[in-house]
Amino acid sequence: MTFMELVNQMGIEMLVFAVCMFFGIRLIITKDVSIIKKEHPEEIKHPKEYAFYAGLIILFLGVAALVMGVVSFFNPVLAMVIIVGSVILMGLMWKYIYEKYA
Repeated sequence: MTFMELVNQMGIEMLVFAVCMFFGIRLIITKDVSIIKKEHPEEIKHPKEYAFYAGLIILFLGVAALVMGVVSFFNPVLAMVIIVGSVILMGLMWKYIYEKYA
């Protein structure tokens, strides 16, 4: 398999992975809540914890997208189940973090 075949098969997944890694690591390092909450970021009760855990959740979604891309080589239905499950799990984690720290 050549690099171009890999990009043709997993291009979007690799792009989503890269974007999620950028924003997740940026949130964890800078702890800047205004990245994800543009209006009234000062309303967050615990901004450092909220930014850290939100960054981890975004990293999780990026890794899930990459795993989906790899699994799609073998079983496209399982890849779809993985990404749908990951998005649902990400939503539940985000709700928990929002209720606890925001």
